[in-house]
Amino acid sequence: MLNRQELRQLIHLEYSEADTLHWLGQLTPEAITPALFSDALACLEETVLPVALPAMPVMDCCGTGGSGLPHFNTSTTVAFILAAAGVPVVKFGNRGLSSLSGSFDLLAQLGFSAPLDLRRIPEGLAHCGLVFLFAPQCYPQLAPFNQLRRQLKTRTLFNFLGPLLNPVKPAYRLLGVSHPLMQTQMAHYLASTGVCQRGWIACGESGLDELEIAAPTRVFEIQKTHYQEMTIPPFVIETETENNPALHPIGPHNPVENEAILMRLFQNQDQQSPYYQMVCFNAGAGLLIAGKASSLAAGVQEAKALLRGGKALEKLNECRRFYESFSTR
Repeated sequence: MLNRQELRQLIHLEYSEADTLHWLGQLTPEAITPALFSDALACLEETVLPVALPAMPVMDCCGTGGSGLPHFNTSTTVAFILAAAGVPVVKFGNRGLSSLSGSFDLLAQLGFSAPLDLRRIPEGLAHCGLVFLFAPQCYPQLAPFNQLRRQLKTRTLFNFLGPLLNPVKPAYRLLGVSHPLMQTQMAHYLASTGVCQRGWIACGESGLDELEIAAPTRVFEIQKTHYQEMTIPPFVIETETENNPALHPIGPHNPVENEAILMRLFQNQDQQSPYYQMVCFNAGAGLLIAGKASSLAAGVQEAKALLRGGKALEKLNECRRFYESFSTR
């Protein structure tokens, strides 16, 4: 397998396209050792552009993708709810590479036309408490890999590196992982850095990179340099019906469909679909991690209240106005 210098050459595209695709295909979760994983992170971090760091601890909520399962942009939706609750969020993301709709595909559909200048992160947080960072914007060396990863049409090493590359080093994290082997490695890496004050690294029983509503979710809880494993039971559905919609498959959807789903949630037109349940469950976890809720159940109730009271919609509109004003400067 590749050593650090060879990883650096891979990241800098010093191999042929055929060899690069070969190595991307070979770097599966079963083949990625802890040493290779940390070396790859170190090599990529050498390429990051200067970023204006926020003055306060922030949270990130994102997933690795690559589960191959139908999905909705849960974590992007959750980011608006967390910000509406007063949690400063710097969400790191990308366009869809192994799915139809990555976070920045949905954001573009919502009217976030351009990524925020990296020098304006503190300004964005001060204005609306939520900033979205586009991975290739922060790491230009990642951009050429997007097309290569689309050719492979499967998860690669970069899926699992991505969520850990947020350049502001969030103190709080809700991080979804689509493979249990990489979940362990990512938890170990985060604990080894000591940067994460509190975080949940979650992998659903089905491989979903979110907290699941219809099956148990394995979670590693990070607290600075320590982590422990726990199991989060399925979400308890309050509306019991013969054909419970929360147990039905979700997606797949393109950005237009996902925008419509998000707007139904934010306009209080949906209070029982699987999307509603997933968003409330994961937002509840984020509020607990950030210290805005005393328990997961309390966090879920707070997330429902933020949707019901229109606060999440207000936050979306506030952020969109800020991004629109930035794009016209």
